[in-house]
Amino acid sequence: PSDWGLFYLGFSDRGERKNVNQCRPVSSLWPPEMDPQVQVFAPEYGYHTHAYMITKAAAQILLENLPVSGPIDVWMADHQWFGVKAYSAVIANEGWKRDDGTHEGKTLVYQHRPKNFLSDVSPGK
Repeated sequence: PSDWGLFYLGFSDRGERKNVNQCRPVSSLWPPEMDPQVQVFAPEYGYHTHAYMITKAAAQILLENLPVSGPIDVWMADHQWFGVKAYSAVIANEGWKRDDGTHEGKTLVYQHRPKNFLSDVSPGK
């Protein structure tokens, strides 16, 4: 979307997903046999963020609302991104399976953590 200020590439979400587009193929980036479909949506709430893009204008809005209280991704979502248009994209029909048989979608950027690595932000871990 042309009005984006924050675009999540890897995170968890909850609540309603407001679809921005129907799933689109991105075949130019992957081999034809993979042909993943990307779904873009506006999340209701986001957390566990590990990859995103932000515009300079959106960063300025967030700076004007400092100080941060708690994890920054939760702080932004708790305040509905301070009016910044937030979007996310997932690979459709992959990821966690819902009770109805459909899938949540797989994030575009995967966060790899070794088995015994408890946190990527905890000192000394």
